[in-house]
Amino acid sequence: MREIFTDKHFTTSKVLLVAKIFLIVSLIVFFIPLVILPFFNHACTDDYFGGYYLKKEGFINYQEFVYTHWAGRFIATLTGSLFINKGFLYDHYYLHSLVLLLLNFLSLLFLLKTIDKYILQEKWSWFKKILFALVFLALEISCVPQLVTFIFWFSSSLSYHPPVIFIQIEIALFIIMINSNNNTSKNICAILLPVVAFIINGFNELYIVAQFFLFAGIFWLRLHKRFSKFFIAIILLAYVASAAIVFFAPGDKVRMEGIVPKGIVVGTIAVFYHVAETLWSIFKNPLLWFTLTLAFVYGRSKKENLRNNIYLKKLFQSKLLLLIIIPLFLIISIGLPVAALKGGLIPDRYLNGVAYFVLVLLIIYSFVLGVYSSFNLQSFSRSLNTKITFSILLGIGIFCNTYIADAYKSLIIAPVYNRILTERETALKEAPTKNKITEVKDYNYALKEHLQTDYASSTKTLQQYIQQKPPLLFFEDDLSTEYSIDVLKNYYGLDSIVIKR
Repeated sequence: MREIFTDKHFTTSKVLLVAKIFLIVSLIVFFIPLVILPFFNHACTDDYFGGYYLKKEGFINYQEFVYTHWAGRFIATLTGSLFINKGFLYDHYYLHSLVLLLLNFLSLLFLLKTIDKYILQEKWSWFKKILFALVFLALEISCVPQLVTFIFWFSSSLSYHPPVIFIQIEIALFIIMINSNNNTSKNICAILLPVVAFIINGFNELYIVAQFFLFAGIFWLRLHKRFSKFFIAIILLAYVASAAIVFFAPGDKVRMEGIVPKGIVVGTIAVFYHVAETLWSIFKNPLLWFTLTLAFVYGRSKKENLRNNIYLKKLFQSKLLLLIIIPLFLIISIGLPVAALKGGLIPDRYLNGVAYFVLVLLIIYSFVLGVYSSFNLQSFSRSLNTKITFSILLGIGIFCNTYIADAYKSLIIAPVYNRILTERETALKEAPTKNKITEVKDYNYALKEHLQTDYASSTKTLQQYIQQKPPLLFFEDDLSTEYSIDVLKNYYGLDSIVIKR
């Protein structure tokens, strides 16, 4: 009998090992395209806009020019200038995508380490922390509505991705400051937090709303009682000052002057359309459902340790409020830019950040619900079978989403996309040395040429793939609008661009 039990346990352990390997392989398959694709990527319209005006105005004057003529996102403008200055961005266009992914992962790792140390107190292994960080990052990436603008297009990713990284750091710093007994750590956090809050607001208006909800939550849970009045005054001053700099920028008014009002009815429809679009982008993903279930079961397993936690208890006692906060955040964060656009639709890239915060709120709610649930899952949640089940389900969830199809389709198409854009950039660079007029091919025309030469002997299946645009790299053709053509002309110093279509 003893031998049978031992054999059974040994077999279960082997199955668990296989399940973990399956999860690790699924993560490798998930992230490989994100590491390779940046090396096939190329600058887009607004990237050249920054390059032209930075050369024209100079580094300092460019900050003033954008603030007075374009937008108040002063930190995004400054950071973009550092990348664009002296053409660094165009020679190293792959770099920003890789840096954003790495920093996002590291900030998640820092946040998870902080949560484990001060809240859960489980002393997770580094393997588990890294695994959880990668799973959440995969979930985040597969849930954003428009990945090309979240990671690959520089001008957009710079405005919407770094604030996510900083907010993850900000939450971790708040946790340390509230829970740590080390005065040095608390003082460091007290110095860093106002700086981080100021920086976050300077990237984008959405994150001003997100930080408002974060600070409101801190006051509602009475966590501010743990802080000195001086610290509260400083961080609120940093928040209000940076928000005012963004909201009262003259450049925003200049940009809005040409917008035609759409009316309140159209504006209301636009808000609910974007809310539905964001929720669909999140809930259509099987990985979300598996993650929410895992958060619930894990919360249930921590019932004895966390049930008396005064902050979680307050969250649970107001569980309806948590459910109200999610749609409230959606409506406010989407309604403000729709109102600013006078009832018009907002770009999908803005919804990337909205989806991220909804995702975080859903996971928190599932965990808290698990802690205070009456379901008897304790024995199940501690068994090897649970670890096997969730390792397999998370691996399946990582594989079974539209991102995987788009990522590997982009890998197939990326080489020809890279050739077309490289040829165009070469033609535009060489033009000023010959004359002020150059002829370039639009994407579809150049693609036909490459199909007739480089891929003439390829299979029909490959040709059909090549004829599509790479979903994770292609945003729009820079030769498709008069505005984008003018931006290219200005950047390359041309009088005219003749386009072969």
